[in-house]
Amino acid sequence: MKSAPLTLVLPLIALGLAAAMLAGVFWGTAAISWPDRWSILLRADTAPRNLSLIVWEWRMPRVLLSGLAGAALALAGVLMQTALRNPLADPYLMGLSSGASAAAVAAIIWLPGGLVEQLGVPLIAFVGALLAFGMTLGFAHRPGRGMTPLIVILAGVAVSLMFQSVTAFLLYFGDPHATRNALGWLMGTAAGSRWGDVPLLATVVVILGIVAMLGRGVLDTLLLGDERAQALGISLPLVRLSIYSAVALLTALTVANLGIVGFVGLIVPHMARLLVGGRHGGLIPVAMLAGAVVLVLVDLACRLLLAPEELPLGVLLALLAAPPFIILLRRVNHAL
Repeated sequence: MKSAPLTLVLPLIALGLAAAMLAGVFWGTAAISWPDRWSILLRADTAPRNLSLIVWEWRMPRVLLSGLAGAALALAGVLMQTALRNPLADPYLMGLSSGASAAAVAAIIWLPGGLVEQLGVPLIAFVGALLAFGMTLGFAHRPGRGMTPLIVILAGVAVSLMFQSVTAFLLYFGDPHATRNALGWLMGTAAGSRWGDVPLLATVVVILGIVAMLGRGVLDTLLLGDERAQALGISLPLVRLSIYSAVALLTALTVANLGIVGFVGLIVPHMARLLVGGRHGGLIPVAMLAGAVVLVLVDLACRLLLAPEELPLGVLLALLAAPPFIILLRRVNHAL
């Protein structure tokens, strides 16, 4: 399949993201007329105050956080698939989501409510994700030989299984009311997003996106194989450790804010490759914009499909991502 020109694809996806964000701000369970929508968006004096509160304090930070999370997971997916040279790699491969889940569930079910309220579930989940990341690197590292992609994958699977068992144990013996709250977080949701959640994730996504673009030549070289990359003077242990650390930071922040949001980091990079090819100079920005579009639209659908009830992000994403995932598996099978 021939790739489309980047100069055509990038503006179209950017316009699509703008349209998706406007839709996310304009539509929801509260009905708002078109004149009121524009007056609220423009901060006009005639805008209804109660509807302005809904748009600016509830919907706007939610849409921004969803878009940033989608971009973060897509970037993390691109980096992981490149570092491991595995088309089925995703940001959760190193046990990050499982570590965050175990920490969050433990906080919701077992810790005193006052302590959880003071620390916040996102911070506790972030610490759990970093703990899992550290354990994966520790298990994967072999003195004198560093970390090979296969060992990293196996270590990540082991750490994931361990933390999944801890989560299951906590849910089984936990209070039913607290367990319901924990399950809601585990399935992913952007509900309750606040303006204070946006700056940190936005800063990390922008900085790491720029760094990835600056290192696009190194990322392209990694796809040629370890021997050729080393022959060109690339320090593979340092580059891979840098990539793993960037992926851990992006994924941990996303999981801390939205819970477990699967498939974006796996499917979206492949969608971007179909559009612009595998060179990272085009792949990275297209994947990040596409990831933002996907998560903003899925979050909007979660709000509207069963309104006034909300579907969890993880549930709808799994339903929508299953067909592309099956197609991806078939493509990988034919390539082997």
